[in-house]
Amino acid sequence: MAKNIKKRSASHIYFGVNKLTGELKHISEVPSGQKCNCICAACLQPFEARKGTRRRHHFAHVSNCECMYASEVAIYKAFAEALKQSGFLTLSPVMLRFPAWHDPELLQEARRLKIDSVAFECEPLSYPPLLRVTMQGTPLRILLDFDRYYDDDDRVELAEEAKAEDYSLLLISMPKIEQDTEFTPDRLQSALQDNDRTEWVFSRLEEQWKQKYYAVAVSPPEHGTGNLCPISFGKYKGKYSARWIDCAHCHFNVAQPPCCLCVAGAGIQKKEDFKRDLQDRLFDIDKIRRTNEEEIRLREERERSFERRSVYPRPTPYAARPVVPAGPTQEELDAEYIRICQSYDPTSDEWTVDRYNRRWIMCTVCGRIKQDTQMSYYGGKGGANRGVCADCSRNGRS
Repeated sequence: MAKNIKKRSASHIYFGVNKLTGELKHISEVPSGQKCNCICAACLQPFEARKGTRRRHHFAHVSNCECMYASEVAIYKAFAEALKQSGFLTLSPVMLRFPAWHDPELLQEARRLKIDSVAFECEPLSYPPLLRVTMQGTPLRILLDFDRYYDDDDRVELAEEAKAEDYSLLLISMPKIEQDTEFTPDRLQSALQDNDRTEWVFSRLEEQWKQKYYAVAVSPPEHGTGNLCPISFGKYKGKYSARWIDCAHCHFNVAQPPCCLCVAGAGIQKKEDFKRDLQDRLFDIDKIRRTNEEEIRLREERERSFERRSVYPRPTPYAARPVVPAGPTQEELDAEYIRICQSYDPTSDEWTVDRYNRRWIMCTVCGRIKQDTQMSYYGGKGGANRGVCADCSRNGRS
């Protein structure tokens, strides 16, 4: 965070550092003007105490420069002094959370612990300072969050840094700097006992438990639009499975949705299960599986019963097309034409039709017997079996 700190306007400063003793002083504890003998905790430049009648009493740089985080760094230092004087710090409860879980598990109750050591470091013009304490041999870094200064991306970055350097990170919510009554020495002492203000950004204890879950979690085999499910959440194409959306939000999933790392196969439902025998855990999972399969069976029976009682017509199954018999060969067509020519009677009033349902007519011009589709006109006064073919009509011989 110190490499790329956020920019904002400077605020009123209510703490300064005595340049002779290094002791932190509140604005109410020093005389006005440069007689305060104080310097800035962030940039180490001299202060003057402005204690007029119109504005709130505060420190200001003699050079009138705007030191962006002078107030915050001074309060960090004051908080470190309060920790040394108190010797105790109240920690908020440690909860085990996974993205898909609806309810977190309690790992450790809120408790008040004795402080072994306090370390405060701040490089000039850098933010935030490094405030660390050691309790029962465990390193802990404290981060003060003034008026929700840190967003979600900042917290992710800070948590990754804490994980890499192996320390826990506790965030304490603080009000706006302008509310100077909140930052008196007495108020800072009371903040040490108020665990409602605290929040774990990263807990080593929580990370240890997460690694236990990850060690027994597996990626389930894919099936259709989901995964095969050890607790038979649903059914698809004859196999008990779960959709991807169901796996992502299942309480057995310890991965970040939409990914899935399932602990059901190991029989883990809560942290106490790690102390139980594997067979006992799997017996409980088997009970869940049998219950889900029975619900699926009953649902399928209800669906089949509804289909039988349905008033809507059922879709008829697809009927195969009838086989079309093969048509006559050219030899058969030629033989039938010869038979028609041999028995043709142009004077008959009946149509001359062969066995293949073709009608034949004699052209009165060329004398040939042709199909009705080859005639220009036929019938009329000439009779049903006489006419003029299209060829003779085009040649003007009709």
